[in-house]
Amino acid sequence: MIITDLARRGESELYKVYVDDEFVCLMQAETIVKNKLKKGQEIDKQTFDEIFNQSQILTCKNQAINYVSKCLKTQKQVEIYLKQKGYTDVAIKNAVTLLLDYGYINDKYYAQCFVKSKQNTKGINYIKNALKQKGVKNNIIEEVTKDYKANDDELLMLAKKYLKNKTIDNTTRQKLCRHLFSKGFNFDEINKIVNIVLKDEGNDWN
Repeated sequence: MIITDLARRGESELYKVYVDDEFVCLMQAETIVKNKLKKGQEIDKQTFDEIFNQSQILTCKNQAINYVSKCLKTQKQVEIYLKQKGYTDVAIKNAVTLLLDYGYINDKYYAQCFVKSKQNTKGINYIKNALKQKGVKNNIIEEVTKDYKANDDELLMLAKKYLKNKTIDNTTRQKLCRHLFSKGFNFDEINKIVNIVLKDEGNDWN
C-alpha cells in the first residue's frame, strides 16, 4: 500500500487520505503528524488500520465535544448521536469517557435542569417518562423529582387557556381532563384544578 496523496479538506483539521490513488478515509492532522505519514510512503494494512482508528477516536471526541457544547445532552443521547455518525464502539466509548471525566456529560445535572424547565407546564408523569427516554437512570429520576409538585396557579392557567372560547359542558370537562393528563399531571392534581376552574366542586373525576 502506498499513500499517494494527503489533501486538506477546506479549512478543517481533516485530511483526505488516498492510498494507491484511491480515496480511503478522512484523517485528523494531529494523527498524520504524530505518525509521520507522508505522500509516497509505503505502509502495510495493519499499521494503516491502527492509525486510522487513532484518528477516528480523536475525530469522535471532537465531534462529541462540539455536540454537547450547543446544549445539555445525556450520555445516551451522545452515544446515539455518535453511533448515527458511524463511529465505532471503541471510539464512542473513548469519547464518552472523556466527556464524563471533564463534566461535559452529567445526567443528574441534566435531569435537574430538565425538571426546572418543565415545572410550570408539565406534570410529574411526563417528566419521568421523558427523562427515562433520554436514558437517565431510574435512581437519578427519583432523586430529582422526589420533591416535585405541580404549581396550582400555573395548572389553573393551563386549564383556563384550554377552555377559552369553549362551551362548558361535560364533554368539554372530559376533554380538559384528557388534555391535562397528556401533559403528565396526575388524577388528584387534575381533579382539583378542574373542579376549581369549572366551579363544580361536587363533581369528582372518575
